[in-house]
Amino acid sequence: MKSTKLFFLLTLVTILTACSKTNTSLEQPQKQAQQNQQKESQEANAAILAMRDDLKQLKREVAAIRQAVTDIHKIAMDTPEPVAKPLPAQLALDLDGNDPLLGSEDAGIAIVEFSDFQCPYCKRFADQTFPAIKKNYIKTGKVRYIARDFPLDFHPEAKGAAVAANCALAQGAYWQMRDSLFDNIRELSPQRYRELASELKLDLEQFKLCSSDKRHAEEVTEDLGLAASLGISGTPSFFIGRIEGDKLVNGRLIVGAQGYQTFSTVIDAIIATP
Repeated sequence: MKSTKLFFLLTLVTILTACSKTNTSLEQPQKQAQQNQQKESQEANAAILAMRDDLKQLKREVAAIRQAVTDIHKIAMDTPEPVAKPLPAQLALDLDGNDPLLGSEDAGIAIVEFSDFQCPYCKRFADQTFPAIKKNYIKTGKVRYIARDFPLDFHPEAKGAAVAANCALAQGAYWQMRDSLFDNIRELSPQRYRELASELKLDLEQFKLCSSDKRHAEEVTEDLGLAASLGISGTPSFFIGRIEGDKLVNGRLIVGAQGYQTFSTVIDAIIATP
């Protein structure tokens, strides 16, 4: 009888234990699922909050950009067109061909440019503004354009490039060399000058002798002295005025790589003046 009761008790304990283990095994996946859902919910909320923060930051940046555009527009509208300064004195012109020049002998107006072949602003003018001046004023016979040298002392190749251009002038190819020098503004060197002379089909022996002739370096130095006497301190700088004999009178000074409109305004005003 006792053994029967003992067996019954053991069976009951076994069943209860089994049930307990089963319940535990069922509860664990449910708990894990709840934890996963809670974690996913937290991550989703965090992502939403992050998106909201990003959206707020984007709105602030857009507002800042709009304000910047407004400010730039206001500055552009409020900034007056650059005014050409009057010259303090008459400027003697070299019209006999010793300096590079373009335009008709009958032109009544001259532009005298002081430039530096290693100056990026001079290149900008040559690339962006000069073609329109050439088309509308030089080729139409209204303006004679004279090039002078003003190599800045902190541009180590500027003077050598000026000599190279003047040696090309001796063979009738100044303006082609001018374009080539500006196109190679970052590669200027004596070797490059010879290569450009070869590309332009110049007499290389003559070009070599010219480049080593100190007289051409002295001519560049003379231009520097003239520029200094006129108060020029930067490049490019331009004198624009009426031609009377071998002088430029009633001139105006324009400094920097100004746009075409600045030049046309000055030229048209001089043309309109009796």
